[in-house]
Amino acid sequence: MANNPHLYAMIAGEMSGDTLGAGLMKAILRRDPQAQFIGIGGPKMIRLGFKSYFSIEKLAVMGITEVLSKLIPILKIRHQISSILKNARPCVLIGIDAPDFNLTVERRLKQLGIPTVHYVSPSVWAWRQGRMKTIKASCDKVLTLLPFEKEFYDKNDMACEYVGHTLANQIDLDIDPEVCRERIDLYRRSVEKITDKVMGIMPGSRAGIIETMLPIYCQVARSIKKRMPKVCFVSSVPNYELATLIKNIWLENAPDLSITVYVGATDDVIASCDAILLTSGTIALQSMLLKVPFAVAYKVSSVTALIGRRMLKVDTYSLPNLIAKHKVVNEYIQEDCTPDKLSDEMFKLLNSDNLLMKKEFRTMHEAMRCSSDELAATAVLDLIASRA
Repeated sequence: MANNPHLYAMIAGEMSGDTLGAGLMKAILRRDPQAQFIGIGGPKMIRLGFKSYFSIEKLAVMGITEVLSKLIPILKIRHQISSILKNARPCVLIGIDAPDFNLTVERRLKQLGIPTVHYVSPSVWAWRQGRMKTIKASCDKVLTLLPFEKEFYDKNDMACEYVGHTLANQIDLDIDPEVCRERIDLYRRSVEKITDKVMGIMPGSRAGIIETMLPIYCQVARSIKKRMPKVCFVSSVPNYELATLIKNIWLENAPDLSITVYVGATDDVIASCDAILLTSGTIALQSMLLKVPFAVAYKVSSVTALIGRRMLKVDTYSLPNLIAKHKVVNEYIQEDCTPDKLSDEMFKLLNSDNLLMKKEFRTMHEAMRCSSDELAATAVLDLIASRA
């Protein structure tokens, strides 16, 4: 059976994948105006006409014990989406991140002769390097966001192209915080009048990690408020459900403090801050590109941490430090993720000019700027053409 030449399948495993998927869709549509897109996607992809068969949030799970608790529903979705895509016969399947979910689906479609691409390299250079065999069996090409990742794939004789990160091209090199504050109407919407520093609280984009991290961040906020009475707190999440979750946890843990929570407008919210306390993830890259000082925190179950440490091949976690190949921002992981340590770090960031950190952020941003969406689309379309 022939593949549908204008039907593109994509599976995005979380909100950061939704951003990449939407950018790739736009670039493909410029080359193939008849293109249609199906699979699993988020709100940005759906606004562009993407047909998503399942909610992206059902796949947004991290941590070994956390995944195990939702394993059966995830396996069911994986089986169902595999069957749907097998019957649809797209011209290509692009799995965006979520390797534990996507590589299996990719392998199943590859066995049918459908070209497969994995967009966002699994962290095989950091841990579980034995997955390289699985990657080779599952996808025809890997698209990497970070330059050093391609070197690893080249050494392992795996087809790979470095395309950069779409955010590096979307975000301007120079950002005016006041313009961003006006754009989100911060001075009017802020629960408290802003007369001093604004501290960002970014606990994550998944309910599970927010429930773990935000109670810690609430304690940090209370400590900072005692030391800086005029400080204001803001946050941003991708949907109203998570906004409600943040407000409920905040009320439970810091009822005497106020926080302004935005749905969306993440770049403007980040740029409006003087410093940010964030949970490790794509938000760290966004903050780096927006030149806002931040500290990285992360905590998982003790079982996940124990297993992860035995398998990790790197000693840093956040993207800015990985890209720079040295410590640019401080990381507070697992037992170091305490309210006292985080409070001291945030107090320093809020009361320093952080010029060296901002200079390094700009240097990395300049190096990463490229037409990533177009490069990714070219890689995908070239693969399809090579199989025609």
